[in-house]
Amino acid sequence: MKTQPPLDSAHRRRGGGLFRAILFLLVLLFGPPAVPHLLSLRDPAPPARPADAIFVLTGGEGRIQEGFRAWSAGAARELYILGAGRTVPATQIVPEGSRLPAEALARVHVEGWSVNTLENAFSAKTAVGEGKYSSVILVTSDYHTPRAHLAFRKVLPKDVSLAAIRVGPEAGPGASWRWVRRHFLEGWKYWGYRILLRWE
Repeated sequence: MKTQPPLDSAHRRRGGGLFRAILFLLVLLFGPPAVPHLLSLRDPAPPARPADAIFVLTGGEGRIQEGFRAWSAGAARELYILGAGRTVPATQIVPEGSRLPAEALARVHVEGWSVNTLENAFSAKTAVGEGKYSSVILVTSDYHTPRAHLAFRKVLPKDVSLAAIRVGPEAGPGASWRWVRRHFLEGWKYWGYRILLRWE
């Protein structure tokens, strides 16, 4: 004689299946974009000896200030600010630029044609070739570091060492939400770049 399973047992099975399905979708949605950020923690830090050049990618709060601070502290000889605009002089972009001596200001380069990360990388490649640089430092926001490092490592010559300075998040209202949103979007953009750069 067959007996029907208790109704509460059937409900538990259905509820457990729904929970596993939701958990699987969450892992599928948030797992891939988290991977690049975790892996980028292993990217090389700036070397103890000065590099040839620092490349600052504009577009985020604090990037130029952090790049200038590192350059002023002797982290590299040349400072490049990429994507800053064609007609903006260095004295208006760089902190305390108007007070820099002429010799120091001559080592600050403002590039205005690149408008995205990949173009930034090709602009840096031109500068590396012209200056015959062997070591460079990339300065960008922490959430942008994985994709920027990937693009620069792919575009720059293999014998050029590449380190990164990660600029921390902005403070203020909504900072936590911005942190999550930017890391999520940049994580997915990273995988898009991985596919795109396979044919570069």
